[in-house]
Amino acid sequence: MLRIDTLARPDSSLKPRAPGRPLRLIIVKNDHSAAEALAAVLSDLGHTVCGIAGSEAMAAELVGRESPDLALMDVRLGGGDGIAAARRLNRDHGLRSIYLSCNSDHATLARITETYPLGIVHMPFSHSQLKVALDLAARRLR
Repeated sequence: MLRIDTLARPDSSLKPRAPGRPLRLIIVKNDHSAAEALAAVLSDLGHTVCGIAGSEAMAAELVGRESPDLALMDVRLGGGDGIAAARRLNRDHGLRSIYLSCNSDHATLARITETYPLGIVHMPFSHSQLKVALDLAARRLR
């Protein structure tokens, strides 16, 4: 479970964001309060959150409407599989993902790597870990 204390506002050492265009992101996570806290952190890091989706169907709708650069995808979605959802979003919309995961078991990591993610952030995470993952993803997308 994502700990809210890990999502407190980042300290000033993480600002300003690296030069370049901010990323436009969607958050795909079924825990709406944790997703809202994550959105606040992403905003503080200089990125734009286009929306929060609690399911694959909601994510596909957001992607079609908002054209984000990438998704922050929870591995486990309520009533669904985040890895399979990320695979379909990539196939159908060309959207790449950074995974948010509490799981570091071999089987889960093997499934994640098969989708060629832009990154994996293990929860709970620090703001600096999230910032590094986003900065690397931004470089890969450009």
